[in-house]
Amino acid sequence: MIEELEKNIKSEYNIKLNEIIKNTESTVGNVYMLNCDNNKYVAKVYNNIKHVKSMIKLHEELKKNQIYAPKIIKNNDGIGYTKINSASYIVLYSFLEGHQITWDKTKIKLTDNEIIVLANSLRKLHELNNNSEIKLPEIPFGNYKKRKSILHFDLTKQNIFINQDKIGFIDFDDAKFGESICDVSILIANLFFSKTRGVNLDGMNKFIDAYYAEDLRIKQEETRLIKQYAIDWIDYVLVGNEFDTSITESFHVKRKLIEKYL
Repeated sequence: MIEELEKNIKSEYNIKLNEIIKNTESTVGNVYMLNCDNNKYVAKVYNNIKHVKSMIKLHEELKKNQIYAPKIIKNNDGIGYTKINSASYIVLYSFLEGHQITWDKTKIKLTDNEIIVLANSLRKLHELNNNSEIKLPEIPFGNYKKRKSILHFDLTKQNIFINQDKIGFIDFDDAKFGESICDVSILIANLFFSKTRGVNLDGMNKFIDAYYAEDLRIKQEETRLIKQYAIDWIDYVLVGNEFDTSITESFHVKRKLIEKYL
């Protein structure tokens, strides 16, 4: 695949390619890092043209609304993808500057400022509510049916990038359309409830306060739904994927913590 990628990119894109490295951390195995003279890019190989077109339209919408996220790199014909063989397509993304959220002995939680910026960034994403052209699938659970928007739907620390005073999101391949509270619940479950770090209710409440700001009515209405949406999402993930034992155990511990503290 790397040889095919190299041939395609050199012929279809106006970039000087030095090296292609497969991203071994990708769970799907379709992600490749491109090192060039002055830039880095991320190439993803897809086998579903409908998904490819949805991702292109979604990232155009993110760019138009100045949301900090990767941009689609168009090929020499001004198209957002190229066909690599009879059943596969390449989409080239810009490399998002910054670093992923990481936990270690010196930092086991987000700073107050990071929480506020993250909340504001997610609320800005949730202002995107026109799915007629993007055509993302709707979430398969929940019955709130209010304040629907584009959802990232995979808000893990690996997909949240911090770049000085900006926080953005990568990897929208699991994006959905549905109730915004779903994304809020996913982020809270992933960043404030953990098998190794325990529960951070103070950080969670700061995030909620910053996300809803002065929308007290919506805040009151939606915060009572966080627990159920978080549990529904965990159950959805566990049923739809095959994880190793440690990851599955982490999800079960997270679920128990959410049931106990929310």
